[in-house]
Amino acid sequence: MRGSPNIPKRIKYASNLTILLIFLIKTTCASAAEGDITYISVLKFSAGIVTAFTIHEGAHALVAELTGTDLNWEIGNYNQPIAFTEHASSGEKGVAINSAGLVSQTIGSEIILQSDRIDKNDEFVRGMMAWNIMNPISYALDYWFIHRSNKKNGNTYQGDIQGIEYYTNEPTAHGFALSMASIAVFQGYRFLKTQSWAPDWFKSRSCTVNFGPLSCGGLVMTYKVAF
Repeated sequence: MRGSPNIPKRIKYASNLTILLIFLIKTTCASAAEGDITYISVLKFSAGIVTAFTIHEGAHALVAELTGTDLNWEIGNYNQPIAFTEHASSGEKGVAINSAGLVSQTIGSEIILQSDRIDKNDEFVRGMMAWNIMNPISYALDYWFIHRSNKKNGNTYQGDIQGIEYYTNEPTAHGFALSMASIAVFQGYRFLKTQSWAPDWFKSRSCTVNFGPLSCGGLVMTYKVAF
């Protein structure tokens, strides 16, 4: 469930815009250095952002469908461009639905980072990674400090991480927020190492990431860092 929207949005939108502009400026500078900056480059970068956003929201919808949960979608509500109200019949379903968006972004970023066939310096890919890195961090900061998208409203809630807390408890939500933000930062660091404008000393391969199934069900992500 999600409560009534909270109208003030400036703080979160300003932080999102600032981070987004950093990526956009860096991408523009990189393209300029490569001699191929065009309107198409900017459009591809923007399309990457929209695609990553769509994957996030689509993951919510997919998990809701798989769990037989009804979602009510609204535009410009809950301090989000597109938001949903879910009616999960159990805590497990509620957690699965609310976590699906950020988890899908993490998996998507790993696919990009680990696939040698994907051009990491393509503007579309840069746009996707910009959103995949920015969004989990902004979600965590909002849950901890800003409380614009993630907010309690009496017996209801709004926001993905607040939804985790609603269906579990506060420590679990804090752990989820910290995990998603930390992974996003680390994925951002690894993505920067693939960029053509990054200095050579920054591109050394010192870590690997792998996914593997758990015997009890689910998936585990492992990081190996060489010192």
